[in-house]
Amino acid sequence: MKINRTLALLETGMGATKLLPSVQSVVLTLSQRTRAPGARHFWREHLRRVQYANPELPIVVNFPREPCKPVLEITFDNANPVSFNLDLLSSSDICKRLLEKAAQPSS
Repeated sequence: MKINRTLALLETGMGATKLLPSVQSVVLTLSQRTRAPGARHFWREHLRRVQYANPELPIVVNFPREPCKPVLEITFDNANPVSFNLDLLSSSDICKRLLEKAAQPSS
């Protein structure tokens, strides 16, 4: 039953959305020495749902040792990467920004 509960959590909720086919990669950079509770919660909760919904999409999480601001970068096929600073954002705000830029429109 634990597997069913885990799958239900991955398949529902914010972030459990297919991204546009033009999205090439998603990179989250989160310093080991910087406090960023929203970005850390996004990494633990929402990014897993995004990855489960988009298994072919490369999602990379970088943990540099030197202090830096948390950043999420989305790379598209024929466009410059879109990146935004995650400092002082809640995890749900981060997920909303990701979905605004990269989610497929609902039909």
